[in-house]
Amino acid sequence: MSNPFSYINEYYDHIYVLSVQSATERRAQFEKRFSGLNYQFFFGADKNKFSIEEVINTGVYNQELAIHHHRFSKTMKHGEIACSWSHRMMYEDMLSNSYQRVLIMEDDAVCNEHLLSTIPEILKEIPDNCELLMWGWAKFGKRNFFTTIKQQFYFLQHKFGKLKWSKDIIKNMYARPFSKYLKKAGFHDYTYAYAINRNGAEKLMKMQTPIQYIADNLLAHAATKEIINAYIIYPPVFLHDNLPDGTHKDSYIR
Repeated sequence: MSNPFSYINEYYDHIYVLSVQSATERRAQFEKRFSGLNYQFFFGADKNKFSIEEVINTGVYNQELAIHHHRFSKTMKHGEIACSWSHRMMYEDMLSNSYQRVLIMEDDAVCNEHLLSTIPEILKEIPDNCELLMWGWAKFGKRNFFTTIKQQFYFLQHKFGKLKWSKDIIKNMYARPFSKYLKKAGFHDYTYAYAINRNGAEKLMKMQTPIQYIADNLLAHAATKEIINAYIIYPPVFLHDNLPDGTHKDSYIR
């Protein structure tokens, strides 16, 4: 294919790429990696331009709800609030512009070069009821004997009050087979490449007003609680640009 992204350009009404004004090098790198993709950089909330006290006092962020939803009852970091707020801003922008389905990416996404040729077939497999599709993700993508044991251990932890996750989250935490390239979504990490339709955006907006979930935990809770119809592409077409030790490059959320 001369332009492997042409099918994505045609399928989605709009493509957002989340960045911050200061990340000029990351945007230049994204432009090289995704030449041929029709996208628009979106500048959301910058953690350097607001305080946590400010967003609490104005009702943008609810610290008590954040603690309630977090598996280990932690508050959200400054950068995590900014990230979640930025994603919610994109949902708001999508709805205000009457887009029916959009692709949301972050400026540290990379391509899985071996899978770009499968994009046309992937798009054909997307069901009509898909409200969230993760083009990139990590963790809980495959079941085996050991994951089954781990899942049962989580059920025991929940039974004795040692795990905050609900039974639905534990039951649906691992992705389930659906088609050749798609699986029903589980409890996955990352928000660097995912698509939503209008219904999905409205549901995520409701869950994230006020801000109370880390961005990827929002998607994970919505999927495993079956609030939205969510799928992942397996294996992922887009990957996350990490350092050799697996940590994020120049992370916004630290």
